Amino acid sequence: MLYVTTRSKHDVYTPAITMQQNRGPDGGLFVPFKMPEFDRSAINALADKTFGQNVADILNLFFGTKLTGWDVDMAIGRNPFKIRSMNFRILIGELYHNMEANFDRMIRVLSERVHPDGDIIGKHSDWLDIAVRIGVLFGIFGELIATEQIRSDKPINIAVSSGNFASPMAAWYARQMGLPIGTIICGCNQNGAPWDLLHRGELDTDAIAVNTSTPKCDYALPPDLERLICAACNQDETLNYCFHCTEGGTYRPDRDAHAAIRQGMFAAVVSGVRVQTIIPSVYHTNRYILDQYSALAYGALADYRSRTGKSTMTLLLVENSPVTQGESIAKAMNITVPELKKRLAEG
Repeated sequence: MLYVTTRSKHDVYTPAITMQQNRGPDGGLFVPFKMPEFDRSAINALADKTFGQNVADILNLFFGTKLTGWDVDMAIGRNPFKIRSMNFRILIGELYHNMEANFDRMIRVLSERVHPDGDIIGKHSDWLDIAVRIGVLFGIFGELIATEQIRSDKPINIAVSSGNFASPMAAWYARQMGLPIGTIICGCNQNGAPWDLLHRGELDTDAIAVNTSTPKCDYALPPDLERLICAACNQDETLNYCFHCTEGGTYRPDRDAHAAIRQGMFAAVVSGVRVQTIIPSVYHTNRYILDQYSALAYGALADYRSRTGKSTMTLLLVENSPVTQGESIAKAMNITVPELKKRLAEG
């Protein structure tokens, strides 16, 4: 597969470059020249393969590697995720079942498997991060179809925390490739750039990030918003956005561009105070303990349903075990950390 950047289609790049660098010489982020697409029969066929094999197939497609499902299983274990059901037509995708209790580890070890040197010094590239996330989504959907929890002809929504916008973009690309994904719901903290862009149609490029209790979402301008604009609109609109980011001021897409950007997307700002109320509330109603980031996603999902009146089945992705934020979660639930660990073990 060949790659271009969000800012130019004149030059093409090899997969190896996209693993090692975040941006091309023109400053643009790497994107596939043509995103592969799967028809419904190919999506149904995901159910016949293991999670590891589906992940391997997607990574091989993007990077020309020759990974097997066994390679993936050796890297991340044979049971790296769990699907749980919650009331109100919500499926929970737990992506943290490893020795570090977070999804970052899965991304890191799979990135190392893909990288030609077999080792990554420092942080893996942004595109490699997104590609792994896409592969994991294909693996999860294969499991959901195989267990008849979803159907390939009936889209389900996805709820994620916004972060650097890699998670929403992975879902956006996976939907473009053919996965039955409906609306992508993004939970933002007080740094609500995605909400500003999607719902107000404008973005302050001079904004300064504020520190919150969910620091992985503390972005004044999430870098992967550039990928969203390029994917939804075109490179001319991306250059317009980049001009405002460089010169400062407010970026305002025109009506058609704004409609394209927000198509199938929803964002909500969920305050830190509200996160602290969501965690105990969800436990009392569902006996499920959310971490702070998945509480952002849950809050956004609640806002989406309140605004639209739709209760479409939704997959809520949980990237961190609550134990990684034990003191904060225990405080929100008004219990001790040992009691929190006990309830997690029982759940």
